[in-house]
Amino acid sequence: MKKLIVLFLILICLTGAVADPHYIPQIHAAVDVNQPSVGVMYFSETGQYLHGTFRRFYEANGGTTIFGLPLTPIISDGGLRVQYFERARFEVPVGHDATNEVLLARIGAHFIDQLSPKVRAQPPFLDVGDPGVGSMYFPQTRHTISASFRDFWQKNGGLRIFGYPLSEDFFQEINGESVRVQYFERVRLEAREVHGKLTFAIGNLGNDLLVESTHLKPYTQPMPGLQRVATSTTSYKGAGIPKQTNIARAGAMIDGTIVPAGAEFSFLKSSNFADTDFVEGYGIINGELGKIVGGGLCQVSTTIFRSASNGGFAITLRVPHTYVVTTYEDILGFDATVMQPTVDFRFVNDSTNPLLLVVHNHPEKMLFTVEFWGVPDGRTVHYDGPFISGVSKPGIPVWQYDATMRSASTHQLVVGRGGMKVSYVRKVTSADGNLLHNDNYQTTYAPWYNFVLYGPGVVPPAGVRVR
Repeated sequence: MKKLIVLFLILICLTGAVADPHYIPQIHAAVDVNQPSVGVMYFSETGQYLHGTFRRFYEANGGTTIFGLPLTPIISDGGLRVQYFERARFEVPVGHDATNEVLLARIGAHFIDQLSPKVRAQPPFLDVGDPGVGSMYFPQTRHTISASFRDFWQKNGGLRIFGYPLSEDFFQEINGESVRVQYFERVRLEAREVHGKLTFAIGNLGNDLLVESTHLKPYTQPMPGLQRVATSTTSYKGAGIPKQTNIARAGAMIDGTIVPAGAEFSFLKSSNFADTDFVEGYGIINGELGKIVGGGLCQVSTTIFRSASNGGFAITLRVPHTYVVTTYEDILGFDATVMQPTVDFRFVNDSTNPLLLVVHNHPEKMLFTVEFWGVPDGRTVHYDGPFISGVSKPGIPVWQYDATMRSASTHQLVVGRGGMKVSYVRKVTSADGNLLHNDNYQTTYAPWYNFVLYGPGVVPPAGVRVR
């Protein structure tokens, strides 16, 4: 596990994109929440939601027929994000949703381990030899797939979904009924004779595993039917691979977070820095260029802040960036930085229903979206501003040598920006006309300068500071 240890006072998220510093648009909170949103599916039978990587895998591999209904939301479990279904438990390593690689828990193996030694010593669980031609024998586990289950196993995902056989077929009593079963790594297949015809099913071992995990019972409480109540999208055009990677992984940490009514969301407390493999990228540390772990987190925190603000929720802690960041220059003074372990972003869900945070990352477009799903209560949001004052000029350009770059090459990491003060007022009004929030967002940006890396064989121009 890699711990994210960030020993710096000032974090700026870098990108090579260039925006017009004179363009300062009006901030619009009016979000068309009626526009269709992809990726969120509600199951009224259990009151649970399915979205993102988990939904894509679910729908691509048989859906309800294979996995059953979702029984919980996405849950953080050590270095994994997991979701329980009637017949499975989906697992994705924290921060790796972008790979769309969902793992299936070895629930079948787990429940074989729960059997008594006496039962496991019986013939169905003992190793068998290869029966020869025509059999489906797996030397990895020294078991066969019986003729009864072979077609069902092959047609519904086979080894990829069910795993290797861990027993031969036998009869087991399930809820007072004698059922022909066979255990596999991830499932228990079941065969019953109904009206003279053999029917096949997958055992509800996901539900049984959830019942064992009594500490997860609160997660099984059904969620109400939610609508999209706020959204925000930011661009990370021009970001390098390290920042793109960290945005994807940080977004995956937050995706699926549920904020109960009246609860405070904390970016740092909702994140898993120990088990997420953030990568290094360039950042500004006390005015110096250096490698930092986790550059890109502020893209995620800023987008959450904008969505929370646009939704009219109470902002309890927001720390702006020290410098104007090109990425967020579309709306000056509307950003929120984070720095583990000291600088956080927080808001309170001051509605009467839970909020579900849903993340959509589009690396092909370099767009990052955070949606809030809740129950609309009629609140409206209005912004005045931004109001700009105290504009100053950029500082003297800085050129820094990087021996790892190609000979005679340069790379501009930061486009110089003037300093300024930015403020604007947010007023949130309830459905009955009462004022809920009257906020004055204030930001003071220090002047910044062009920051250029140069490789061997390059002579910096006159008039710049060389480091």
